[in-house]
Amino acid sequence: MRTRRFSWILLLPLLFTLPACNDELLTEKPSNFLAPTNFYRNANDAQIALAGLYAGQMRLQGYVGGDAGVALLWGIHGADEIIIPPWAPAGRLSLFLWNFNPTLDVIETVYQRHYEEINRVNTVLNRVGMMGEDQISDGVRDDVMAQAKALRASFYFNLVRIYNRVPLVLEERENLENLEFTQAEPGEIYAQIIQDLTEAIAVLEPASNVSRISKGAAQALLGKVYLQMGGWPLKETDKYAAAADQFGAVIASNEYALLDDFQQVFDYENELNDEMVWVVQHDGPGVNIDGTQNSNLGTFMGPAGRLEEGAGWGTAWLATKLENTFEREDLRRRVSVAYAPAPRVMEGDSTEGPNQWKPWKWQKPNPNNWGNDTPFDYPYIRYANVLLGFAEADARANGTVTQEAVNAINLVRARARGDADPTKVLIPYTTAMPLEEFVDAVLEERYLELAFEGHRKGDLIRTERAVEVMSNLEKQTAVWPGPPEPAEYKLLWPIPQSVLDLNPALEQNPGW
Repeated sequence: MRTRRFSWILLLPLLFTLPACNDELLTEKPSNFLAPTNFYRNANDAQIALAGLYAGQMRLQGYVGGDAGVALLWGIHGADEIIIPPWAPAGRLSLFLWNFNPTLDVIETVYQRHYEEINRVNTVLNRVGMMGEDQISDGVRDDVMAQAKALRASFYFNLVRIYNRVPLVLEERENLENLEFTQAEPGEIYAQIIQDLTEAIAVLEPASNVSRISKGAAQALLGKVYLQMGGWPLKETDKYAAAADQFGAVIASNEYALLDDFQQVFDYENELNDEMVWVVQHDGPGVNIDGTQNSNLGTFMGPAGRLEEGAGWGTAWLATKLENTFEREDLRRRVSVAYAPAPRVMEGDSTEGPNQWKPWKWQKPNPNNWGNDTPFDYPYIRYANVLLGFAEADARANGTVTQEAVNAINLVRARARGDADPTKVLIPYTTAMPLEEFVDAVLEERYLELAFEGHRKGDLIRTERAVEVMSNLEKQTAVWPGPPEPAEYKLLWPIPQSVLDLNPALEQNPGW
């Protein structure tokens, strides 16, 4: 019975649909939920199918209701941004402490959910690709398939970073035959990711302020992919130049810009703003199909206190190391740190001490009880991320600190400085900096600028700093659950034991 249940995960042909955007089209439902042969009749059906893929992205990419959100579960748990208290759910506590194992439910859920959504992408690519000119125009078909390919690339990028060697499934699965998949080498997976994104970039149009994937979004993700390939475990340092090219193309497009006010970047009434490159859009509360698409950004990242007063969960504290890294006049500090419980959260700095400090950033109206279904979008890639990615990649590729790299990081620092004196606060960097010092500075800027956005742990792993940083994380608050126990083999999550039990062709990651 369990074998059939797991096999079915790879076979679900379609599709959750929900209003991922405000288009009326995305509120329609497929006429035949489990019969793709009868469903793909026209361009309208193809667009509805694509909306289903975006619905799947909601539960994979960001912060979702206890399901498979990579930004939350992999990106910040086990990094030096938050502290998980002893009473938190066992899975999340294990991730923070780095004492997870192949039987942990989170490890299995993230793996399985990704293959569910990948099979849905493969179904769309197959079925839409077979639609004739009497059913759909070439332009619409190409656009749908380009967005689907970009989504598939993002899903495989998650899998290869988290598990390393995983099956590379590119065909729609319609039956329970030939399911003994074998693992692909990381290089093969990355090659497919690059191919999907390159083909998508050739078709997609430039656009900003949109929830759908645009050319700039695909280019930005490709830049992230190349940046990752330059670091651990592949260490293909020639990819840094390719990363700089992709990030540079996004910058040169002039489609995006930093907002003047850092806090406004995360305002739920201003979410599709000029800074957003790739957005995972949520329209809660109460409009999603089930809890696997709900956004927890406003509740996981929130001050102590009652939810109806705009507070958050009691299962994430701020790492005081992060607070101490901010310069006192850095405007991002008061946006990212809640120093007091709701509703007194804006009363001042450090009034309650570290035992009350909580991650904030997505600041809810006060009062507002959204529970675990907030309307906050997840900014998967925003322009500040592109600028900092370019600064790092360009410097590494050139082996020296270029003026272009300095200009990119200084744009981010200038906004964080506001009207403060640049000779005293967040002093601009120059090309006189040694390369390694500059790279360290970029990584610290990413730590501050992108806090809680799901990038920190990936940065620590690809730069081979995770074990050292997490081994030296000191007790910080009264909710300290104990020291993390990182190890090099734990930089990769294990293949879930349930998956290994069902498929003897798969091999466990070394050390597990």
